[in-house]
Amino acid sequence: MKITAAVLSAGLCAGYFTLAVLPARAAPPSLKGAAQGLLQSVDLAVGEQRTLPTTAVLKRVAVGDPSVADVMIVRDTQQGGVLLIGKAAGTTNVMLWEGRGAAHTITVNVATKAARELLGHDTPSVKVLDGIAIISGTAATMEQHQRAVAVAQESIGKDAKDASILDTSSIATRAIVQVDVRVVEFGRAAIKQIGFNFFRQSSGFSFGSFGPSSLSTGMNNTSANNALSAVTPISTAFNLVFASSMHGLAADLSLLETNNLARVLAEPTLVALSGQNASFLAGGEIPVPVPQALGATSIEYKPYGIGLTLTPTVLSPQRIALRVAPEASQLDFTNAVTVSGVSLPAITTRRTETTIELGDGESFVIGGLIDRETSSNVNKVPLLGDLPVIGTFFKQLNYQQIDKELMIIVTPHLVSPLARGATLPATPGEQAEQHNGPVWGALLGGMASRDPVPGFSQ
Repeated sequence: MKITAAVLSAGLCAGYFTLAVLPARAAPPSLKGAAQGLLQSVDLAVGEQRTLPTTAVLKRVAVGDPSVADVMIVRDTQQGGVLLIGKAAGTTNVMLWEGRGAAHTITVNVATKAARELLGHDTPSVKVLDGIAIISGTAATMEQHQRAVAVAQESIGKDAKDASILDTSSIATRAIVQVDVRVVEFGRAAIKQIGFNFFRQSSGFSFGSFGPSSLSTGMNNTSANNALSAVTPISTAFNLVFASSMHGLAADLSLLETNNLARVLAEPTLVALSGQNASFLAGGEIPVPVPQALGATSIEYKPYGIGLTLTPTVLSPQRIALRVAPEASQLDFTNAVTVSGVSLPAITTRRTETTIELGDGESFVIGGLIDRETSSNVNKVPLLGDLPVIGTFFKQLNYQQIDKELMIIVTPHLVSPLARGATLPATPGEQAEQHNGPVWGALLGGMASRDPVPGFSQ
């Protein structure tokens, strides 16, 4: 029994030692050790090589798409490793086996060298799967997003269609833009006219100087009043008339000097989303008859007024690219034409279209025009009108000068909508209305009442 007990005790001790030592000696080099030392994802450039060490020599490797990347087993070291080689832009996976256990999978992203230079930590990522470039992530500015789009186009080829790019990225910038446009036109016209006519009629003989348009009227009328009105050089001017009915002599001196000032100011404002078009028109549409075949007539409407078309693009929190096309037009009845018996006015239009880059709140003059028209007209009697001093009585002088200055100014702003439930600001004219105006007091008191015009503030 003692021997048996001793043997049993020795056997138990040996069994205990075996159980204690066997796990440490018999455990095969599983892939868990290799997995802890390997990366889950590897980024490579085309033509770049990278070695990844493993805890043991690999038994087998496999690559999903050999056209994107290649893989080789490194056996020079005791630990072993794997060599990855980038061949073309794209994404594939590599599987590694150290034994009969589960394989470890590594995702390999291969990009061009230009893409590696353009992409950074603050730009969206670009991956190519089955010939489709996928853009994902968040960009702080539009420039960063455009760099990612350029990388995607470079990865799939310049000849690829836009459908080959799938953009799921976002831009962390306010994307609502308000554009204020000011259209200012200043016009000045100076007109100076001077003319002198005299008329002598006696015993059926007439002599004088006057415009050709009034010649027939002056010859056909015998009364002094009609004769004087016919030979007036400038009908709308200031006229000094000297006449003697006894001697049949009349003289008319016309002087005119006019200065016209005009100013047109339009301030349209439009709000649009970044990258989207927006248009605005304050005016109307004039119907224009258009002749058709077989004597038919159709109606076509032509717009006029103050118009604005814009496309803002937010590049960064401080920069805005703006494509703007303002237009100011009005009806011109002086240059009207007649179509099918209908008088149609012309449309005077001032427009411009350009693309600029501004900061938030900055203003820029995108269009300007300085136009000066000068005309001078001299009507005179041949030979007599060229004589010094005396020739003044035989000629008329008309001088006209028109100056126009047009300026278009744009100012973009990055804006945000009002919070839910916030108090809205007062609209123009809202404070001018009084709902409970003293109607009876205004009716009885008239101008002596406190509120002579009920319903409006003072």
